[in-house]
Amino acid sequence: MRESPYIKSLPYHLPPVLGFAIVMAVTGPFGTYALMGLGDRLVYFVALGTLNWLQVILLAAWFGTLEPIDRWPVVGRMALVGLLASVPGTAEIFLLNAWMGRPIPLWVLPGIFPENAFLTIVVSVVVGLFVEQRLRAAADIERGRVAALSPPNATDAGPPDFFRRIPPALGRDLLALEMEDHYLRIHTALGSDLILLRMRDALGELGAGRGQQVHRSWWVANGAIASVERNAGRAILALRNGLRVPVSKSFRDQVKAAGWLDG
Repeated sequence: MRESPYIKSLPYHLPPVLGFAIVMAVTGPFGTYALMGLGDRLVYFVALGTLNWLQVILLAAWFGTLEPIDRWPVVGRMALVGLLASVPGTAEIFLLNAWMGRPIPLWVLPGIFPENAFLTIVVSVVVGLFVEQRLRAAADIERGRVAALSPPNATDAGPPDFFRRIPPALGRDLLALEMEDHYLRIHTALGSDLILLRMRDALGELGAGRGQQVHRSWWVANGAIASVERNAGRAILALRNGLRVPVSKSFRDQVKAAGWLDG
């Protein structure tokens, strides 16, 4: 989750979130204009806005680790994030009002939830579209960099050369690829680095003969394995650089068929 684009974009979200909270404090929606002064409204909406925003970001980052949900369209995925985030968000409204000396009767909460859910869903979808736009822009830059490294007589008939994506300082002794949300960590004998690329796109560029996918989040190159370890019946591939890569049940048969688990 630490490498999620939602976590990485936190500094870019904060100013709009605070700006939105200030607008809400000045306008005083949901009856707060008559019940609170400007100072109280600022505290109220900044606290609620920040909490809801952090809940949306953390849920979105977590969903990025769940491959089936991560494949949903961004609007649908972030709408679900907003709906789920509004559940603790409604409880926070109740607790914050009580803390500020304006308790809300429990029987009113079912009426507050739909309003809070609608607002949180809208904010969540906007955040998701913002992050996706940044990812597309970064992907365009990466494609331009790779295209610039192609030889002048290259044609569009062949697949892209994955090795042109590897930073020169890492060399070309590729050992493994590790999926980290929308990013891919390249492991070589000289170190590791992140690039903006999905695992399935990287495997398409590498082709079938260079290695094996051993886990949903891991691919290992031919000749990268130093030894095989077993922990509670689970196979662990120890690579030449000391990295240990788990073999999942769904990929175990094809890894075994390749002869990688022998010995």
